[in-house]
Amino acid sequence: MRIRGLILMLLVVLTLSGCSVTGEVENQAYVLVLGVDRVNGGELELTARVPQIGKGSGDSEESGGSYLTFSASGVDWPRALEALEQATPRPVNLSHIEMLVVSEDLAREVDFAALLNRIAETPHLYTTARFVVCEGRARVFLQELDTVIGTRLSSEIDAMLDHYAQRGYIPRSSLADACFAFNSIYGDGVAILGTVAEDTRAAVSLTDPGELSDEASPMKQRYGGAALFSEGRMVGTLGADRVMLLNLLRGEKSDLPFECEGRHYTLTPKGGAGKQVTHDNKQTILVVNQRFTTLDDICDEDKERLEAEIEQKLVEVIQACQSLSSDPFGFAEAAAARFSTVRSWLIFDWREHYKSADIRVNVDVG
Repeated sequence: MRIRGLILMLLVVLTLSGCSVTGEVENQAYVLVLGVDRVNGGELELTARVPQIGKGSGDSEESGGSYLTFSASGVDWPRALEALEQATPRPVNLSHIEMLVVSEDLAREVDFAALLNRIAETPHLYTTARFVVCEGRARVFLQELDTVIGTRLSSEIDAMLDHYAQRGYIPRSSLADACFAFNSIYGDGVAILGTVAEDTRAAVSLTDPGELSDEASPMKQRYGGAALFSEGRMVGTLGADRVMLLNLLRGEKSDLPFECEGRHYTLTPKGGAGKQVTHDNKQTILVVNQRFTTLDDICDEDKERLEAEIEQKLVEVIQACQSLSSDPFGFAEAAAARFSTVRSWLIFDWREHYKSADIRVNVDVG
């Protein structure tokens, strides 16, 4: 009887209780995009993009809606977050965040990996789906965010960046991916590269990622290319055309559009890129074996030229990363397989061997 009585009392309490005023949706500042800059001689500035939700605005938010931008700074990450809470008229809620944007200057700092780890420790942020490094200030990048009529900002970010990733213009990079790579001794991470367009023409053409179309676009952001990291700090970039090959080597790309001597081909990888690391007379050799299938008609002579052209482009991408001491491909994992302990791997000093390694790429188009 006592148990039944307690259950009844609990049901009564649950029935009478409701959402508190501060817990209601319209009284939360749901941050969709968060930007991080270094300002004022060392302070961290946070910029949050928040949808306006409430009577008369909730419905409009679903159909494009309006968004507010709040910025605040502090001497370190905890104080910057506290300042953002003070600058935002409603409780800051990070549970719906879609994208973290950091400025290139900040990403190039020597201790950037430590800062990113601190950011990732903040509840809800570790699962942020997109990690972007932008040229210029992150605050400016976020202020230019806008929506296409009829969509929500969060949905638009997902659809747009998924499209770019499927086309191979950007890497698939989340905050969790970056933090894992920055704390690993077996390779380096990458981030999506973003810029603010100087005009409002569409940033990426479906036929050429480096070409601007003439169609007007309300989006002033360009997403194309990758930010490269070495030992947890940004060291350089790759353009959208090379990111297609980077994604191929990382196993993140399905089809590869390729042009050879004026003819366009669509190539489908047959299995992942076979990456190996061998040694010959103390010289480290990076080996890539990649097979493709294609539905395009191709004669033996064109096939040989196409294979040679792809091999050369893959070599150039690897060399570009070698020159920056960045290994985003996974060669380190292949090389580490022959070491029995972490200590022996660290003594080997992979990064020095990687920078001077020879490259052998074998491509077969069937």
